[in-house]
Amino acid sequence: MKPRWLLLAYALMNAVLYSMLLPLWEGFDEPFHFGYVQYLANGNGFPDPRTSRLSQEVGSSLSLAPASLSVQRNLPEIISYPEFFGWPESERQRTHQRLSQIDPSLRWQPSDFLDYEALQAPLAYAALALPERALAKMPLPSRVLLLRIIASTLGGLLLFFGAERLARQLGISDPHKEIAIFCTFSCQMIWATLAHVANDWLALPLTLWLLVMVIHYEECPSVRRATFASGVLVMGSLTKAYFIAFIPLLMSVCILRRRWWDLGIGLVFISALAGPWYMRNLERYGTISGMQELRQGTDPMLALRAIHMARIAAALDSYARGALWTANNTFRSFSIKTLRAVVLAWLAALLLWAATRHRRAEWIVILFSGFFILALAYDTGINYVASHHESASPGPWYTQVLLVPMLALALLGTSRSGKGGKVVAVSMVLLFGYILVATYWVKLMPLYGGFEGRTSLASVTMLYRERLSMLMVGLNDVCLVPAAMILLMSGLVAIAAVGQQAFLIRQLLAAQTSLSAKH
Repeated sequence: MKPRWLLLAYALMNAVLYSMLLPLWEGFDEPFHFGYVQYLANGNGFPDPRTSRLSQEVGSSLSLAPASLSVQRNLPEIISYPEFFGWPESERQRTHQRLSQIDPSLRWQPSDFLDYEALQAPLAYAALALPERALAKMPLPSRVLLLRIIASTLGGLLLFFGAERLARQLGISDPHKEIAIFCTFSCQMIWATLAHVANDWLALPLTLWLLVMVIHYEECPSVRRATFASGVLVMGSLTKAYFIAFIPLLMSVCILRRRWWDLGIGLVFISALAGPWYMRNLERYGTISGMQELRQGTDPMLALRAIHMARIAAALDSYARGALWTANNTFRSFSIKTLRAVVLAWLAALLLWAATRHRRAEWIVILFSGFFILALAYDTGINYVASHHESASPGPWYTQVLLVPMLALALLGTSRSGKGGKVVAVSMVLLFGYILVATYWVKLMPLYGGFEGRTSLASVTMLYRERLSMLMVGLNDVCLVPAAMILLMSGLVAIAAVGQQAFLIRQLLAAQTSLSAKH
């Protein structure tokens, strides 16, 4: 089989596995995103964050599905994982069964929970509303699982082919192109972002396709290509408000190319199709974005007065690690040393790229990233003020927008840098693959199986050797499919990851040998 199909199969296996392993509502703000989908599916029109409520079906599930301590701080009525796993096994099983026994007709009745995600743009939710309505009679956990698989599979496919297209535009040679794609789909935060019911499954790949379409336009400017880029920007703007940050990207390329007619058509297209939604938000809520903090009056400029320069390095280090690995709504971390090793290898690859000559497509990637980094800084200011100086970073799911572009530049750098580049590329393959396998076997399965101990190699070995039956009971009590299926899929994904590593490293060595022979 061609390497691309093996990589695609690897991506789709991760999409299904992550969707199955993630307990109900463990995805970031998932019950409230699902509430938006269900509100549309019920034919109620667009929700309003001031009045729209989650259904009684979702509200009832919140009192039964265990969640992390961080979620419990916001919703005190929720059962925490430590409390849940402290119950007798029989009581946990009854509670899990009751989730599947919630009457689906309760979808038509409102609960006491306001849906604070109701300010978001509607496109991704509308796409999921169709299967949600078609599956209305199915038990809630099964419905959420199928929506997750649909979202993560579609998002993964869009991301895969977008990454391939960007790699070709940048001229990344094989096997460095495959390595960039392998690292993308081995990043835990990609799946934490895509594999839950929300709008990120569509927004994230659309950002990549916007970059691809802008480069496509720059290569040979025309009205047709400008319309394609504007169309992706419109779809993105109707999916998530952070696409507003990319409007200057297309404008800048049109201006630099002196294509005034294309610029005018693009602006009219965006204003006519996406503008009404944001004018509606501004008129109703006093803000155009989907952030509840802005609707409540948070002023991000206040963050400038509270900046401490001495804390910036530590904040960047923490955020870089969080952008690579965060245990979903439980917000636990991976090994700090391992994540820092990934960051250092990545930075080394980017330095190799910086030392080479760059084409226009590469500068567009930098411009794209720069505009989004400014948007992240803006979001950081909002969070910093709204959290009373406790949180100094935006959500790590936002940073996934930069993952493929920055991996592409990094692997472009390694492809241009001989033996040094080969060493860095091999390091990235080994690190990303290791973290992906450890994510399932060392971190998430023990976490959702009720194991609270330190996940060292010795403790995890003992867990699987001596307490496997207890682990499987715990997974059966919180996950959306039987534990045996999760173990099987985790084993297949681990084998696929190791196989991809071996193949890619062999390809790197073969390419280096061939290059040396030519010289």
